Amino acid sequence: MAEVKLENAPDDILPYYEKGLQALKRNNYAYAMDMFETVLALEPRLLQVRRKLRTAAVTLAKQNPPGRRAAAKNLALYAKAARRLKKQPELTVELSEKLLKSDPLNPKYAKLQADAAEAADLPEIAILTLEIINENRPAEAALLSRLAGLYQQTNQIDLEFECREKIAQLIPGDAQAAKALKDAAARLTMGKTGRRKAEMSSPPVPETENELMQEPADPALKMAYADQMIRERKYDSAIRILEEFSTLHPEHTAAEKKLQTARERQLAIRLAAAEDDQNEAEAVLLRQELAHLKIQSARRETERYPNDLQLKFELGKLCYKAGQLTEAIQQFQSAQHNPHRRIRALIYLGKAFYEKGQADIASEQFEKALAELPDMNETRKEVLYELGVLRMQTGEPEKGTALLKEIYTFDIGYRDVAERIENPA
Repeated sequence: MAEVKLENAPDDILPYYEKGLQALKRNNYAYAMDMFETVLALEPRLLQVRRKLRTAAVTLAKQNPPGRRAAAKNLALYAKAARRLKKQPELTVELSEKLLKSDPLNPKYAKLQADAAEAADLPEIAILTLEIINENRPAEAALLSRLAGLYQQTNQIDLEFECREKIAQLIPGDAQAAKALKDAAARLTMGKTGRRKAEMSSPPVPETENELMQEPADPALKMAYADQMIRERKYDSAIRILEEFSTLHPEHTAAEKKLQTARERQLAIRLAAAEDDQNEAEAVLLRQELAHLKIQSARRETERYPNDLQLKFELGKLCYKAGQLTEAIQQFQSAQHNPHRRIRALIYLGKAFYEKGQADIASEQFEKALAELPDMNETRKEVLYELGVLRMQTGEPEKGTALLKEIYTFDIGYRDVAERIENPA
């Protein structure tokens, strides 16, 4: 399962992430970790956030090394996480993150999370966890061997090769290690994948469009030139090259994605300029154009990969933001069958049905989500709030207040819960 970038994460994640960053700047590592942990509870595939959480934990652990008391305190949590490994690996990933939060360089905790991440089809998390152990502890052949296997599994052959080299140095004369290194070298030479091979084989990028036109039959050169124009924010040139290329090669999906990126960034620059000039009329039109562009791209992706429920979820979000509620509902109804997206899809369904004036159906969606959130966390608070406010606004103030009180007794500072409870209208 692929990593999720922060820009593609649920909107309600960003405030917690920003709070975490601010806390890091103030060296308030404990609070930063709490915020990053909240983010990961909502979207576990945000590797950049997980790395920040682990970096903060490592820094804090080096300042105040965890002792035997911490290990004893974690025994029950470790046992609980290990019991859930086979049947609920996603939960074990979350529980082991709590263990690593208190003792980030503990090999036993790292192995448990790596096992869980692999079982949950989240190899990137396993890689991150083992990389951090490897970076902060003496090199171990067993750990490097597992990392190498994960790199091979995720087609990062250059990194696999580096691991195999280190293993061969650690255990010279080992026939199995020597053979694994030889096989990795063959894969790297064959150019199956890997950043090192890509760097070795990349053609020189043309400096001008005229120079590019001298090699019209070379698709790699055109893509490299378009990438260069995007990096330099010369979006007109990038769009012109990519439009021409996509017309000639409609099957080339990478070119289509680059074209989409260039168009979005160009519109974003125009939108920022309109907002700076306080030209709200133009800003509104540009926001609509940008939203339409993103929706069209997402529709193409869902048509290309009709069984990918993550893509349906992303399209649903875009449609919801654009006020296209019927299509949003259709996409979220499909996306709820993705176990990693089910709760968020139910929440969006509740919001969308409510905005369509169908409060009874909206209530059903929130209740389904609530039933699957037994423990109090940020997601449960969100669902309690949405359902509580809905009840209060649809003639059931007592039921609504009871739901909000559940948040109030746990987190009095959540949104405007205190005001609604203490000063009812």
